[in-house]
Amino acid sequence: MRIVNDLNLKRQARHLGVEVWQTPGFLFIILGVVAIIIMTATFYIAREYDSPEALILLESLVVAVILIVGNTVIGTFEQIARLNKMKSEFVSVASHQLRTPLSAIRWETELLLSKFRKGSISEKQRQSIENINAMGIKMTHLVNDLLDVARIDQGRLIIKKEPVDISAIIKEALAEVSSIVKARNIEAVFDSEKKTPLVFGDPEKLKMVVDNLFNNSVKYTTNHGKIEIKLTKKDSFVIFSIKDNGVGIPAEQQERIFNKFFRSDNIVKYQTEGTGLGLYIAKNVVEQMGGKIWFDSVENLGSIFNFSIPIARRSKK
Repeated sequence: MRIVNDLNLKRQARHLGVEVWQTPGFLFIILGVVAIIIMTATFYIAREYDSPEALILLESLVVAVILIVGNTVIGTFEQIARLNKMKSEFVSVASHQLRTPLSAIRWETELLLSKFRKGSISEKQRQSIENINAMGIKMTHLVNDLLDVARIDQGRLIIKKEPVDISAIIKEALAEVSSIVKARNIEAVFDSEKKTPLVFGDPEKLKMVVDNLFNNSVKYTTNHGKIEIKLTKKDSFVIFSIKDNGVGIPAEQQERIFNKFFRSDNIVKYQTEGTGLGLYIAKNVVEQMGGKIWFDSVENLGSIFNFSIPIARRSKK
């Protein structure tokens, strides 16, 4: 478990919302120290006494201490698990409840905008309605992200497996942000091998991963920058790579880039909007489709994000 392997006790305490002495890492250290002290004492005492009763008593004491501290550690993990489950369930329920009013708002604004085309509302009213609709779309994306996170945490994220043309997904993603790319004078290039094989995965979730990586590159690449997307085949996988010459990620924060709600300090300076959920979701989606995701980044020089997806096997006739 990552919490146990992480020996930075202060970071554990911040992450779990407890005191340092209550962290699992601290309790494991205490357990080890106590066991070593008692076993050492048992060794020296056993050398002085030939009585088997004394040795049994000391060994029983060692076992008792280990059981007490171990029970405390187990209790801490159970409490953490319960809290995580409650948090995930709350996020899931709240997100489901939010989807209905948000959908209603979008339907109503779409209806009002259709009336503008018939001349029923003024230009100022149209702009206000479009702003409401845009905010509704952003909120819907946020709610969908929260639902995906809750499903991932609960092990309920459904991933379909079918042959997918990833080249078509990339071209669709490029078309959707073409106006933003042109407005910021960013050069976006898509290069792939002549015949990229179909991959085996979920087309909707794969589109979400590509959108997230591409949108991040666009958001964090300054004007007159360049974004390069490549597809290559390696063994039984297709490798997707997206390279930009944007703001990059500070070296000391790179290990946290796939954590929930994490956004690096330099990124916040350029973009105040964002939840820090996109890369967490992307990592889990890619891994559940049988691939891996990784990156290389240098602050102020740019980043390269990559992920692999298994190639779809041809069905036997």
